Amino acid sequence: MPEDHPPAKAPANPPGVEYVIRFFALVPMALYMIVAAMLTIIAVFSVYDAALQILTMIVTRDLANGIVSVINSLLLTITIIVLFETVTVYFRTKHVEVRALLIAGLTGMVRHILIFNVSTTADVYQMFAAVALLAVLIAGIVLVKSEVATPSA
Repeated sequence: MPEDHPPAKAPANPPGVEYVIRFFALVPMALYMIVAAMLTIIAVFSVYDAALQILTMIVTRDLANGIVSVINSLLLTITIIVLFETVTVYFRTKHVEVRALLIAGLTGMVRHILIFNVSTTADVYQMFAAVALLAVLIAGIVLVKSEVATPSA
């Protein structure tokens, strides 16, 4: 009969190496905290900008151009919020949710198509590239399973 042996432990690192490992493990967290703070500031300014554009649209009664500007601002705000949520998910789970990044990319592409390609004459190659990128992003969102755990009954 084979004897049960406890699994072999990895050799302990010298104390100096442990401090270096801990330091480099904290670097991504510190950078994500800085990014979260910056995204918070940008999101507040983005919402403020959208509110000003709505007010300007009402005062000037230029609905055609005003609606395009407001949609541009709101889609930018949504993109910022999705990126912020991605950072907060990283704080909780220590991994980045790919699906949220794909949704942010999709929102950015829709914003690009609505604002830039509608307002200017677009090149045929740019249109095909935008359609191809949209198809890839949508396929990625459909194929990548959500990483949020559902509670069991």
